[in-house]
Amino acid sequence: MAPFTVAFRLFAAAVLIDGIVADPVVSRAPSGAYRFAYEKKTLTDEAVAQLSSEEQKLFGFDDRAVGAGLSRGSRECKVYPGDADWPMEKTWDRFDELVDGALIPTIPLASACYKNWGVYDPAKCAAIAKSFTDPYLHEADPTSNMWPIFQGKTCLAFDRPNGTCSLGSYPTYAVNVSSVAHIQLALNFARNANLRLVIKNTGHDYLGKSLGAGALSIWTHNLKNIDFVENYKSDSGYEGSALKVGAGATVREVYQVADKHGVTALGGICESVGYAGGYVAGGGHTPMSGYYGMAADNVEALEVVTADGRFVTASNSSNPDLYWALRGGGGGTFGVATSVIIRAHPKMPIVTSVFSFKSGGNITNEIFWQGLRKYFEMFIPFTDAHTYSYFWIWATNGTLEFQMTPFFAPNHTIKSFNELVKPWFDHLHDLGIDFTPNTTLHDSFYPAYNANWGHDMVAGINAIPGNRLFPRGNWEDPEKFEKTFAAIRDHSMKGKSLGGYHQAPRNRLNIDNAVSSAFRHVITFLIGAAIVENAENATSADMAKAVDVLTNDVLGPWRAVSPESDFGGSYLNEANVMEPNWQQSFYGVQYPRLLELKKKWDPKSVFYAPTAVGSEEWEVQDGDQGTQTQNGRLCKVQEAR
Repeated sequence: MAPFTVAFRLFAAAVLIDGIVADPVVSRAPSGAYRFAYEKKTLTDEAVAQLSSEEQKLFGFDDRAVGAGLSRGSRECKVYPGDADWPMEKTWDRFDELVDGALIPTIPLASACYKNWGVYDPAKCAAIAKSFTDPYLHEADPTSNMWPIFQGKTCLAFDRPNGTCSLGSYPTYAVNVSSVAHIQLALNFARNANLRLVIKNTGHDYLGKSLGAGALSIWTHNLKNIDFVENYKSDSGYEGSALKVGAGATVREVYQVADKHGVTALGGICESVGYAGGYVAGGGHTPMSGYYGMAADNVEALEVVTADGRFVTASNSSNPDLYWALRGGGGGTFGVATSVIIRAHPKMPIVTSVFSFKSGGNITNEIFWQGLRKYFEMFIPFTDAHTYSYFWIWATNGTLEFQMTPFFAPNHTIKSFNELVKPWFDHLHDLGIDFTPNTTLHDSFYPAYNANWGHDMVAGINAIPGNRLFPRGNWEDPEKFEKTFAAIRDHSMKGKSLGGYHQAPRNRLNIDNAVSSAFRHVITFLIGAAIVENAENATSADMAKAVDVLTNDVLGPWRAVSPESDFGGSYLNEANVMEPNWQQSFYGVQYPRLLELKKKWDPKSVFYAPTAVGSEEWEVQDGDQGTQTQNGRLCKVQEAR
């Protein structure tokens, strides 16, 4: 562990005052960074010792929980509401006292649309229904999720006064945490009482990782602190500007602080995504990846509450194996991050270009694809020039449309951008394809981002999404390229739309972490979806049909030309929850080491999330819903018992 200075202590020992845990923790972490005020308020052994013996069993630490070699999840199922072991009301009341009244019993977001909750309000229901695709509506709610399919669709925003709204896979309770102590108490309670535990900041994850029937949820969304550190010296050897980001901050909030201080931070294109949790834990692909790799490659330290309830720093010299796993090893798996320290890079000019073209008239679908082929053929020179794009190919009633939204070229001028794309643009003109690029030079990242992205839409119930990462090797081998391009073209010619990126994060900073090997080789990332028939009232058979179409008809041909053995894969935060061979598809060659570290850091399976490392030992008993939801009891699978 790196040496550090104890700046001050507010108290010689922790004391419990009206259920509040006072602050004895040092102000500076082993990584050399200071801690936020909420990170200085922690649970200590001295505080636990002042509880009654029964309360200590419920809320105390478990020093055996990390690295003791115990069997994981020794009990077959997590305790479920109605079970004899479910905590009594007085226990929940005492827990609420200890967390300063932060415990929130779940009331589903759309409960105003139904009479059975006693809060029926047609006007409020209409307002919720109108805004249901707005991510900020769900972020502001302690338990709401942005992909209702995986919640079980038990309380949708439709005015159904005589219908039934149930919790489904919404957690039973959430804790609106405002200190590390709150997180520690919630985690200890869940572990000791054998409760299912979930973590939510925004609820953006497509697979429902912040959901869990009968669970206790740790809601980090109000830990919004973001600080700029002008001169940061990391124990990894990095010296320069940095940002310390709280667990509740979103991508746009990080960008705004970085821009204010004249630097660039790496993040995604969806503004409302939570930054320090699932985004970084999933690796974090970014428009700036052509220069700086993945967002996880730029993480210098994390503050984390681990499965035993202890508050630790994960950095190059402090718990380095945990540090390795938290950068790319998946969210909701190894601990609860309370903050992350990331590198901040200098500003650079950005060129963006937005344009579209489509088939019709003299432009047949065949000519359309001749024009697109040149774009795909140029992915190697485009990515070698550090650029990135976001595009859509829409297939509607037999016609095709391409939308570039935008082509994103860091550190380029208008002249250098035009020279880069000239072979493609000339080819389009030669084919007679009419298009008018809107090409703009921005002085830095945030203005370029702000002009092209934002206004996220979520909470769809009529489609199930999935994706595929295609490796550069498929472009370097002519035979593989022909098969790859044919699979992409055939997808659209069958009337299916797709979205995608050209990008090549590689390992620009030569970092050793858990980022999937697929991202180290990727050159394009494509997104597809399957439509759910009769979506509002879809049966399990309807859902199963959509899952089959997604898994086999949409993603199957892409998977066939980009197998995991050739470094193909999927981005785990926006993936098909039923993806075959998900361990290798989502985590690549890193999975065996990640599983080993999961057994070390969480031997009792305190943390579970769908398709997370080690989750194959567990199952959600949700009945026949046609796809995996979180609407059921969490139990060990039969062969793991």
